[in-house]
Amino acid sequence: MSTALTVSLILLILVILAAVIAITVYLVKFLIQLTILTKNLDDTTTTFKEELMPILGEFRETLANVNTIAKTANNQLATIKKITATVIGAVTIFAGKFKFLQSSFMKGFLSAFNLFRRR
Repeated sequence: MSTALTVSLILLILVILAAVIAITVYLVKFLIQLTILTKNLDDTTTTFKEELMPILGEFRETLANVNTIAKTANNQLATIKKITATVIGAVTIFAGKFKFLQSSFMKGFLSAFNLFRRR
């Protein structure tokens, strides 16, 4: 029984050794594949960054142009508001004077009409 036990223990050690070797081979293969994956990922991100930089530069330039156009439009609207306020103020003043002139004209016309009507 001692010989059978010795043989079975040696066989168990050989199976465990084969399993450790197989696991080590798979781990080394996994690490190699992981290294290749990280290298490819690094290359992809570098390429993506190089392709994205000109697009971002054009986007910034476009945003600057749109911002300039918006500021110009805002300034022009402010100028139009000032002109409109000035025109409305002038029209209001003129309308007030016109109302005064109209009422004075009507009073004068009615006075003249009454004067001629009596004769």
